[in-house]
Amino acid sequence: MIRNKQEVKKHTKKAILINNLHPYYKLPITHNNVRELVSKVMYGEDCPFNEIIVNFVDNRAIKKLNKKHLKHDYFTDIITFPYNDKSAKDIEGELFISLNTVKENGKIYESGYKMELSRVIIHGSLHLAGYFDKSKRQKELIREKENYYLSKFKNQNRFKRGK
Repeated sequence: MIRNKQEVKKHTKKAILINNLHPYYKLPITHNNVRELVSKVMYGEDCPFNEIIVNFVDNRAIKKLNKKHLKHDYFTDIITFPYNDKSAKDIEGELFISLNTVKENGKIYESGYKMELSRVIIHGSLHLAGYFDKSKRQKELIREKENYYLSKFKNQNRFKRGK
């Protein structure tokens, strides 16, 4: 689909804020890669946004958030908080990503730290764009979307050493 200038404009100059709150892990990709992953997903899904905050935390912080907000007493790789209601025009939200869990999952799934982190960032962005993963079909669809966006970035050699 060819987009006109107005459609492209609604996705530019939007805020993607990045906070590495992890006490000792560094990001394996650059901040620009993080911004690009989020913005490409939002643009690709035709979801204009105002502000998306991406927080990188440790297992202790993610478990605390998981328990407080979702009543789950376990570690997870990501928690996504959409902040706008359904009637809002532009998306606002926040991602909390456990670097410990992502790194460990990269080993378990033999995908590596960079690729697993990229997948999780894409996954959270897809949640903000309105995708769910509760049913089997929803999980299949969100995984297809993750693979689609990952392949675009792999093919563009976008993954560079992070800050």
